[in-house]
Amino acid sequence: MSRDYNQCCCWTLKRFSFFFNYFTIIDTDEYLADALFIRHEVRVWFGPEYGRDDTPYRMILCKCRKKDTPKFLAAVRELPNKMLLCGHQDYLTFCTDLQNLVESAKANGGADRHEANDTSVQAE
Repeated sequence: MSRDYNQCCCWTLKRFSFFFNYFTIIDTDEYLADALFIRHEVRVWFGPEYGRDDTPYRMILCKCRKKDTPKFLAAVRELPNKMLLCGHQDYLTFCTDLQNLVESAKANGGADRHEANDTSVQAE
C-alpha cells in the first residue's frame, strides 16, 4: 500500500490487471464516498469491507477502470472535506492512525506490535 495522493484515506493496492486499478478507501457506515463517485461520474466496483463495531469507519476494497482513475482520485480528494461537513471530525486522525499502524506492522514483518506483546504475555 502506498500514499501516492497525499491522502491517508485512500491507498493503492499493488495488483496486476490490464483494465483496473485497485484501491482501499476509508468510508463510513453511511457510504459518503458513493455520492462523490456519482458526482464525478466514475464507476467503482466495491469488494469486501472491514470495520469494527466501536467506530463508524470502514476499510473498503474497490476497483475502477484505469481510464477512470483520475476521476476516482478527484472524488477521493474531496472525501476528507465531506467527512468534516457531515460531522466526522476525527476522520483524518483515524486515517492517519490506521496508516501508521499499517506501516509499523509492515516494519515488524507483518505483525502488529500489540499482537506480539499480547502473545508473550499469554505465554507467561
